[in-house]
Amino acid sequence: MVSAPRSQLPQWRALAAHRAELDAFHIGDALAADPARAQRWTLEVAGLTFDLSRHRAIDETRALLIELARACDLERWRDRLFAGELINTTENRAAWHTSLRKWGQTPISKMVSDPDFLAFAEALREGSVRGAAGEAIERVVCLGIGGSDLGPRLVTYALGAQTRGPTVRFVANIDPVELDEALAGARPQATLIVVISKSFTTLETLENARAALAWMRQRAPDLDVAKHLAAVTAQPDRAQQFGVPGERIFSFPDWVGGRYSVWSACGMPIAIAHGRAAFEQLLAGAAAADAHFAEAPLERNVPVQLALLGLWYVNFWGVSARAVMPYAQRLRHLPAYLQQLEMESNGKRVDREGRPLDYDTAPIVWGEVGTTAQHSVFQLLHQGTHWSPVDFVTCAAFAESHNERERLLYQNALAQADALAHGDRVLDPAQRPTASYAQAPGNRPSTLVALPRIDAFSLGALLATYEHRTFVQGVVWNINSFDQWGVEIGKRLLSQRLAGKRGSR
Repeated sequence: MVSAPRSQLPQWRALAAHRAELDAFHIGDALAADPARAQRWTLEVAGLTFDLSRHRAIDETRALLIELARACDLERWRDRLFAGELINTTENRAAWHTSLRKWGQTPISKMVSDPDFLAFAEALREGSVRGAAGEAIERVVCLGIGGSDLGPRLVTYALGAQTRGPTVRFVANIDPVELDEALAGARPQATLIVVISKSFTTLETLENARAALAWMRQRAPDLDVAKHLAAVTAQPDRAQQFGVPGERIFSFPDWVGGRYSVWSACGMPIAIAHGRAAFEQLLAGAAAADAHFAEAPLERNVPVQLALLGLWYVNFWGVSARAVMPYAQRLRHLPAYLQQLEMESNGKRVDREGRPLDYDTAPIVWGEVGTTAQHSVFQLLHQGTHWSPVDFVTCAAFAESHNERERLLYQNALAQADALAHGDRVLDPAQRPTASYAQAPGNRPSTLVALPRIDAFSLGALLATYEHRTFVQGVVWNINSFDQWGVEIGKRLLSQRLAGKRGSR
């Protein structure tokens, strides 16, 4: 059955009318008039808190947004996602990455990724995996790009310094500099190259793999380089043809999208760097977020509320960007991870029926780590003509840390969120600027996200929550969040050029 365009729904029109009623609304006024607003508008999932009180919205806004979500049949789509139905219609497959988070809780073997990679990771950490010369592996270089790189890189660095096992490095860019940096100081006899590619045809990844093998052969001509290769892929036959030994090829199902693959064997770098227990805690945190998304009423459902407020700005305020500012150096790769998750998933121009959309979809996601960003891009956030809703992502444990700089980092996040909401009106009168060029109007929305601590469980819950946020928006926009046909165009043109067939200029 073909559905009506979303913009023709009465619930959509009701929101448009409601938006016009909020021209005079100011976040600072709402917070001052309702001391309980912050408490009422703070939601929790798996120990993470999401303070939504600093948004250009009132209780009626949220109620109207929920009505729109129900009119778009969100709850049925959510059930279909968790049931593994073929909701990725353009590729005729499920998007069942959530099933990977049920590891050890289900007897259905097809629901899990290849579990042997965890045993392999532990063997590497213990020093029992040996190279061709009999030496233990000291350096693991992980080659991937997009979803095969961003998630594993984010979590590996977010969990902090390694305490044992081989050093893990990542390479995504085909620019030789990144591979050179990852191999600097390494010895071929003690290096393992892990090729992570769903299709095992990704040009950049395979070119980097060939370059890494050439580096080995140049420095150790007699070395059997095959014993220094491992692979993670949904196409094990291709990996074996490339020269990877069969016992070091770890697979995952085809219905796991690249940007949702950190929960699969693609997450092996995390297990190598931080151990099997950390990886299993990552899954546990994601499973807790899944349970919340599946069971919590829409009015208190964190990913639903995040998604709808984001949609509120895109479709009813004309905002085309949103910022993600992690106030923790260990979370520095979060903006890049969310850029792919949201823009590749929801950067679509036609709906599920193939009709051109008459409303916008995914905004541009951008961000930088705090407090660094306060000295670069925050000028625009506070005083620019364009405004972006901001996610401030911080760690609640910093508030009571014994490290003064961590306490200062946490207070910075709160101060910036309040400054965006209130503007300079909350400054002491003696500090309040009078010149127009120094004034900040406030009324700029943000969400304060607080992890109880930066550990594997909290990271799993955070990333799964953002996944579900993305899915909810795709449902309301009536688009397929699980394909990425636009990515293929540039790849095909490159193939033409490499084959000597020039496209039209």
